[in-house]
Amino acid sequence: MRLYIYHHCPFCLRAVMVANYKNVEHETVFLLNDDEDTCYRLVNAKQVPILELADGSAMAESLDIAHKLDELGDAQKIMRAGNGADAFVQAFFRTAADVYALLYPRCLALGLPEFMSDDATHYFRVKKEIALGKDFAQAMQDTPRHIAAVQAMLNALPSPELPADHGNTLSWDDLLIFPTLRNLTMVDGLQFPPAIAAYMNAISLLTDTQLYTDQAL
Repeated sequence: MRLYIYHHCPFCLRAVMVANYKNVEHETVFLLNDDEDTCYRLVNAKQVPILELADGSAMAESLDIAHKLDELGDAQKIMRAGNGADAFVQAFFRTAADVYALLYPRCLALGLPEFMSDDATHYFRVKKEIALGKDFAQAMQDTPRHIAAVQAMLNALPSPELPADHGNTLSWDDLLIFPTLRNLTMVDGLQFPPAIAAYMNAISLLTDTQLYTDQAL
């Protein structure tokens, strides 16, 4: 089976987390950001992640894929029920404009696999600059203002539950919390509170996913 993703995509990361945690054998395919044809061929929409199953069928929607991977994976690796992500989801939503202004230009600057062509880079830049209402150069210039807003959000987050507190298991809440935090490690100058940093490191290890800390800009 194949999992089609973008490296920077938080929704894709949900699927990757479960696939890795549950030891699901799969091939990871990084689509170029402007590759609409593959998406439409598989699920008739421009979206990722996409899970292509062994029988040739394909499915979209990150949480649906995560549940399918949970079914297919190691039954001994339990996915815990989630009930504590609301505070994180709401905080991410309130600061979304600042988060995106920090992340979008850095996604290109990090040289991620979905941007390995000029056309893919242009496709992303045009769409995201429209969404931001400013070009990436201006977004980078405004970094201090956006960092201040996101830093205040991070400082106010509750302490997330650690896998070690629950038999080193992953929860459905983690799929809603970790991807945004992981992407924010792209940003040099953000300071993650100790409880948040410990959580990020624990989930990264449990799901065999890498933070961007060493590449932060």
